[in-house]
Amino acid sequence: MYAADAPARPADSVAQIPVIDITPFRGDEPDARAAVATDLGAALERFGFVMISGHAVPPELLDDMHRVSCEFFRLPLEQKLRSSSPTKSRFQGYAAPGIGDGAQISERQSFNVHKFDTLEDAYAAGYPEDAGTSIRPAMWPEQPAEFRAVWRRYFDEMERLARELLAIIEVALDLPSGFFDDLVDKDHSSLVGNYYSFDIDSDLEPSPFRFKAHIDDSCMLTVLYQDDGPGSLQIHQRGDGWRDVLPVEGTYVVNIGQLLERWTNDRLPATPHRVLRPAETETESRLSIPFFFKPNHDAVIAPIDSLIADGDTANYEPVTGRAWASRSHRNDYDSPAEYQKRVERTTGGQ
Repeated sequence: MYAADAPARPADSVAQIPVIDITPFRGDEPDARAAVATDLGAALERFGFVMISGHAVPPELLDDMHRVSCEFFRLPLEQKLRSSSPTKSRFQGYAAPGIGDGAQISERQSFNVHKFDTLEDAYAAGYPEDAGTSIRPAMWPEQPAEFRAVWRRYFDEMERLARELLAIIEVALDLPSGFFDDLVDKDHSSLVGNYYSFDIDSDLEPSPFRFKAHIDDSCMLTVLYQDDGPGSLQIHQRGDGWRDVLPVEGTYVVNIGQLLERWTNDRLPATPHRVLRPAETETESRLSIPFFFKPNHDAVIAPIDSLIADGDTANYEPVTGRAWASRSHRNDYDSPAEYQKRVERTTGGQ
């Protein structure tokens, strides 16, 4: 999954995002736990992104996830389409290039699954009656045979890791332990596989991007695995412009979503990012697997009082997770004008 002899890139083109080992946070040593929280908080405040090691995701599970996902995406298109949304939603099951408001641009295929296989399962777990606005029934493929089992195990690991990261962030922000617990105990999270290749003719105009510039506006945190296939994840690094986020074996990329940005009154920024399209001479595929950690429908997202500096005011009005999910599904990505305002606010216009 990672090429040891990948060509080097100019140092000034690479984002200087630190890699932080979160293993000590699971220990009993207060100073070591505090050091992890301080380092992680500082990285997120500066970049909105961080890379983590020591995540405790079993490597064999990650290998299985990569293998079954690639096997699925390499199936004939007709077979994959059997797992696509009956309403052509790109938030449910398989989506081919050209599906979903311009988001499936260029060569991107995706597969999307939520926490429960059916809405009945969600209701049985105590989720609200309108859970269907964010949780869609699963559209599992028949092949590979172990696809569902692997994806379900991986979803559970990502949810466990996201909750651990949130606990570290609580310490970094001097919030009470468990501050977010009641706000995410019925989360509406989703897991997505993005497969980039030149295998399918999308009939769309060529684009320099495999995923256009955006922020993750529907979630609190994104936990991302990316392999070393061609095409680069880039972030808009404040003061330095666009910079590559290169994959580092054994790590995950973690970034702040717009909801945690709102909760922290912009202390933790939701940073714009994008995926570049490589030259068509590249024959290798690229797989990325983001997990979007989302709050409860009933959670009230509003700037936390202790994070509003003396003399300042809240930058945002309160909004429920329910209302935000509705907005997000209506308008998935910022308009060009909204995006430009965000770039100017988070990068000083550079």
